[in-house]
Amino acid sequence: MLLAAGLGFCSALVGVTAGQLPDELTVVTSETARLATLLPTCVECHADADSKVADASAKLFGLIRLKTVHVNFVPHTKVLLGGTLFGVRMYSDGVMVVGLSDFNSAGRSANPARDAGIAVGDVIQAVNGKAVYTNNAFSRLVETADGDIELKLLHSDGTTRQVTLKPLYSDGDGCLKTGMWVRDSAAGIGTLTYIDPVHGTFGGLGHGICDSDTQTIVPIHGGDIVAAELADVKRGVKGTAGEIRGFLGTEKLGSISANTICGTFGSYTGTRPEGQEYEVAMKQEIKVGKAQVLCTVEPSGKPKLYDININKINYNGSEPTRNMIITVTDPELLRKTGGIVQGMSGSPIIQGGKFVGAVTHVFVNDPTCGYAIFAENMLKKSTLSR
Repeated sequence: MLLAAGLGFCSALVGVTAGQLPDELTVVTSETARLATLLPTCVECHADADSKVADASAKLFGLIRLKTVHVNFVPHTKVLLGGTLFGVRMYSDGVMVVGLSDFNSAGRSANPARDAGIAVGDVIQAVNGKAVYTNNAFSRLVETADGDIELKLLHSDGTTRQVTLKPLYSDGDGCLKTGMWVRDSAAGIGTLTYIDPVHGTFGGLGHGICDSDTQTIVPIHGGDIVAAELADVKRGVKGTAGEIRGFLGTEKLGSISANTICGTFGSYTGTRPEGQEYEVAMKQEIKVGKAQVLCTVEPSGKPKLYDININKINYNGSEPTRNMIITVTDPELLRKTGGIVQGMSGSPIIQGGKFVGAVTHVFVNDPTCGYAIFAENMLKKSTLSR
């Protein structure tokens, strides 16, 4: 029950039922990986050593065809694991609309932004053809407007459009206003997941940085990651998420190039953590059962391994950050944090000596449990971001 790929023939025995068979598999070129097997379901394909993709037939007992599986071949990859806290400072690619607020103009309630079809979550990238990246720049262009202004808007679905808006004088403030609140940056603390020593890149958080008001991913114009210092940990209880609290330091560790649904990625220029490099596991190698999470909750600020259990693996889920359900089982971590807390997102998960994923979310009604992302999903997004 082995998987071999990239040298003319590959065969995989996948530990899932027919209905759970993944639509897509990623296989390490020229490597053999032992897989968990519950059913004799075989994925076979022929490919030469230079192949990067192929379509394979999934067969039951090697005879009954179940479905076609898309196979991606990737090079052998090892990474340095983080588990350390880091700070994030980002500037959005424009200013994000975080609220709409009516005001009185000429004795009547008005909101030019709403009238123009602008919605919370839209990002204003330009005013009258001039790019804007800060609140101050946007305010100056509005306050000096002579009549209508033309805005370039970016929606959360990635589409853009031009709208025309006429700022109006506010009776209360005596200046031109648009009727919207905007924000230009985001900052916070999370966990560094890994460093790719070959490419000098990093991945962190395991999910995108979202605006706190709109809950949409912030499109970035630039940003840095910096060292962070642990202050204390607010323990999570049923109904209330816990939190790692800390301070952003001044030491720059790298630059952010992408804020995606699968995490934050960029170049890493800081001191690399000591320790072994871990091979990246593909999703079909992960098993339900015992694993460990590497995270920082000690006053020393150093990461430590704690026991967890992988309860469920979802190969075909539509949400790329909720691939596994995990439970914290380590008595020490439960005593300190109550389970998974905010700020732990990005903490790498190890199983069988391999890097298999990272923590992404906590179940508020049961902080001992949460979601995790596949390591391969983060690596794919990191590669696309380079």
